[in-house]
Amino acid sequence: MHDLFRQKQNAIRAVAISTCLLSSACATVDMTNITSARAGDVSSSTDVNVVERAVAKLYSVFTNRGFVAKDSRNKMRSAALTLLKGLESKPLNEDVNYAQSVASLAALETDMVMARGYVDQTRQAAEIYLAMAPGETSLRKELVSLEKSLIASNEAQQTFAEALSLKNQGSDNAEYLQFSASVDFLREATDAFGDRVRSDAMDEGNGAVG
Repeated sequence: MHDLFRQKQNAIRAVAISTCLLSSACATVDMTNITSARAGDVSSSTDVNVVERAVAKLYSVFTNRGFVAKDSRNKMRSAALTLLKGLESKPLNEDVNYAQSVASLAALETDMVMARGYVDQTRQAAEIYLAMAPGETSLRKELVSLEKSLIASNEAQQTFAEALSLKNQGSDNAEYLQFSASVDFLREATDAFGDRVRSDAMDEGNGAVG
């Protein structure tokens, strides 16, 4: 059943990416820095590009809501404030344990849906940015950001699993399965960036030898 769900997600995801690439804007991602420029202009976009902004928004929400581990919150919050200048600063309560404090199963499921939206937004931004980035564009900075977003998403996944367990629910919860699938898709997008960076490094090495 889980395999069938992933197959459907992959099919939907492929159609969504194709649609976004052919249109001037995407409904779920703020593509201002990309769709307003030609593919060759990606490398000259603002210092904080669409991938980093998506990651920073994910950081901000996940830290404010306590989805990530306590020892990660200040670090992620600091990164989000650096990337998203003008972001509303809210004091963090490091003692909050989300899994123990979430009021109800309905509230937990609502939070998982919301969190999945930020994971999907980050993944979609990454896929489109990678597809449009010229071959000579370095993607190391974006790769680092995506790797950090994946760590945050994995921590949120663990937090949600703990919260479900405390409410006598299993990991077969529908919203949890969908969130987990989104994290897997983000991992695939991150791996694609890693492949590109490694390929570029090999090409540079071969060029230096030649």
